[in-house]
Amino acid sequence: MRAWRILLRVLAAAAASLLFAGTALASWNANGSGHGYSGARTLGSPAAPTVSASGRQVTVNWSAPSTGAPSTGYVVKRYDDSNNQATIGSGCSGTVTGTSCTETSVPTGTWTYTVTAARGNWRGTESPKSGSVTIAAPELSLSPTTVNSFPTSLSGQIASFTAGQTITYRLDDPSTGTVLTGSTTPSTVPANGQATASVTIPAGTSNGSHTVYAVGSGGETASRSISVNAPKVTASVIAKSNGGRPGKIRQGGTYYVFANVSGSGSPPTGLASLTADASAITTGQTAAPLSNGSFTVGGQSYNYRSAVLTANATLSEGSKAYTVRLTDSGGTVTNSNYSVTVDNSRPTGTDVQTTNVSGGTAGRAEPGDTMTLTFSEQMEEISVLAGWSGAATNVVVRLNNATNDTVTIYNATNTTLLPLGTVNLGRSDYTASNRTFGATGTPSTMVMNGNQVTLTLGTASGSVTTAAAASAMTWAPATGATDVAGNTAQTTTATESGASDLNF
Repeated sequence: MRAWRILLRVLAAAAASLLFAGTALASWNANGSGHGYSGARTLGSPAAPTVSASGRQVTVNWSAPSTGAPSTGYVVKRYDDSNNQATIGSGCSGTVTGTSCTETSVPTGTWTYTVTAARGNWRGTESPKSGSVTIAAPELSLSPTTVNSFPTSLSGQIASFTAGQTITYRLDDPSTGTVLTGSTTPSTVPANGQATASVTIPAGTSNGSHTVYAVGSGGETASRSISVNAPKVTASVIAKSNGGRPGKIRQGGTYYVFANVSGSGSPPTGLASLTADASAITTGQTAAPLSNGSFTVGGQSYNYRSAVLTANATLSEGSKAYTVRLTDSGGTVTNSNYSVTVDNSRPTGTDVQTTNVSGGTAGRAEPGDTMTLTFSEQMEEISVLAGWSGAATNVVVRLNNATNDTVTIYNATNTTLLPLGTVNLGRSDYTASNRTFGATGTPSTMVMNGNQVTLTLGTASGSVTTAAAASAMTWAPATGATDVAGNTAQTTTATESGASDLNF
């Protein structure tokens, strides 16, 4: 009987050892009469764990099961929001011996966790899922987001970066963009994934939209959009102080320097000062200040202009360089180079011609006939008629009866003689008395194209006559008209080119 009892105990121990490889524990006992029985015990299931995130770390906590056989460890699993199991990361992988663990470098996403009791190779029932926890993508915040001067330091914070990384900053591309001066405090990303950030936008950065990237040494990136709207000189011109076409001046003449500065606000935000170095035109004017305002020159708008400056009394002809210097509120200086042409030559009259309207009578001044005055260069329209752009405008043409009949031009009200001089028709039989064209009825018109002024005759005030023979016209310009540089016209007489003909 004693041997039989010993055998039963050995068998019970062996069975217990084998059962630890399954999902239940077993206890074996033998009674005093030699009969045996068995009873199984399972590993318990923990309640749903709790989770909390700090940066890219998730801490999972749970309690040991209150029932079932004792476990020697736990297996932690992570699931995405589609219930797909993901590979658990460092800190919670393998068998965890305690009742909490912290998974590091958790990927971006929304996750839930479960815990399963373990003992050797035995596994209990998986716990219910934890509440969800969201790991945000790496973030970068910066302020201000609009740059109005250079250099500008932006400050902010990085968040949700993996701990242990160092951060560099780039402009517009995380791999190849310009490396920006910046710092992160602390210099190595701490466990919570957060740090303060500072980055400097350098001078020379173009206006418009840009992206600042925070690049982790482990490959993570975050970005923030910024807008650069620093003041910038976009255009400049020099023009005579009495107005008209820009780009030319004469020695001894007065002029303005105009500039257009882009940027937000008026005056543009971030602009500290604007000056012009016009010393090649006016000795000593190395920093003529330009003031904010609204100006239009040659059809172009400008928002800055200098005071009236005077060109040197002796100044050689040709191109002269000048510089507009912009200093922003950050102390950065930008020089923009331009030029103006000096022209000291007075314009002359070079030709005068007439044409006969289709179907008209040759040698007779009639509505629709034209007369063209040709100068040696482009003339300043406003020197002929205030406010004139060169487009067709109404005038009155007078045909004056004289020893040799003449033509003169008046404004639309026939009250002011325009400085276009006098055309001598070379004969006295174009009219028997003074006549006007365009004072009543259809007006006469005047157009400037380049260096030519063309007059088209309107309605005649009375009857005119027809010249009996050909003649050569002559034209003496008036000094009131000027070229674009402001030089007054010479009064030297110009003779109609080509063979003599019937004028008109």
